[in-house]
Amino acid sequence: MCHSKKVMLPNSDWCFVCGEENQAGLQTRFYIEDGFVKTRLKPRAHHCGYKGIIHGGIVASILDETMGWAANVALNRMCVTGELTIRYIDNAPDDRELTCITGVEKSNRRIVYTFGELVDDDGTQFATAKAKFTPLTEKRTLEIDEMLNYRGDELRLFDELRDQAQNSD
Repeated sequence: MCHSKKVMLPNSDWCFVCGEENQAGLQTRFYIEDGFVKTRLKPRAHHCGYKGIIHGGIVASILDETMGWAANVALNRMCVTGELTIRYIDNAPDDRELTCITGVEKSNRRIVYTFGELVDDDGTQFATAKAKFTPLTEKRTLEIDEMLNYRGDELRLFDELRDQAQNSD
């Protein structure tokens, strides 16, 4: 995962974190930049627990999903969370855009160990996280991929997997 320019990843219509049509959700877009999977969070009032403070569950969700995409990229498979640990450092404010930056510590065919942080543009860190992800089957990965939104500039992460599956039939 050594992309220096921004490479967009696909998203969905329904997902709480990246779903374009989920009005209650975060409506983010994931991308790879400088070897990390990132997203920008534009919080709204209904994402807050206390007035002006983003709910801890929202912070966990953005870290979880962004680290999930780091795992997806590492294994070229859709992955699911096996374990997630969040360290809340400071209250995440709703008055500015925040960036979630994630990467992979190590991986093998069965598990991906990820890390992440939620920061503002000044580098103030609001939360850090670590997680373990496990890959879905080839079949399930390709089923989910069929439901994702591609506009032309997104990384076609699962095309090689699809080609392998078609050639083995």
